[in-house]
Amino acid sequence: MKSQNSISKSRRNYYVDIASLLPFLLLLITGIIMLQYHAGKPVLENTLGQNAEFWLPVHVILAIITVILISIHLFLHLSWFEKLFSGKLNNKFWIRNLTLVILFLLTTITSFVPLLILGESNATGLLLGLHNKIGLLLIVFFVIHLYSYFGWLVNMTKKVLK
Repeated sequence: MKSQNSISKSRRNYYVDIASLLPFLLLLITGIIMLQYHAGKPVLENTLGQNAEFWLPVHVILAIITVILISIHLFLHLSWFEKLFSGKLNNKFWIRNLTLVILFLLTTITSFVPLLILGESNATGLLLGLHNKIGLLLIVFFVIHLYSYFGWLVNMTKKVLK
């Protein structure tokens, strides 16, 4: 039987995961919407009743919220990183999880650096182009990650709802 500490740790992780899920899903959706504009759709043309002038700030706000929540999620798993880099990790999903972390970091860097540092430049366009492509890979690995831990999410949801 699990100790009270591990149960509370699991619940804490669960609540952070659930809190992160909705903003992250909305971020992915707005990212897909923004891809249309990056591919040449006129900025003032509507998607789901709004144009890019609406979707871009929504995407940025969701990105900030998501980065904060995912950072908390990663912080709660510092022991995973310690085990990974010490060679003591015994997790069948470690390659997928590490790939997801790397893609998340690259997606974040390639969006916030242009937004906060570079302004309008050729480098901005290059980084945002990379952001779009890495973001698509991030979606794929996020779906795989969610699928890998879906059983845990279902079990924790049942425990929390009892």
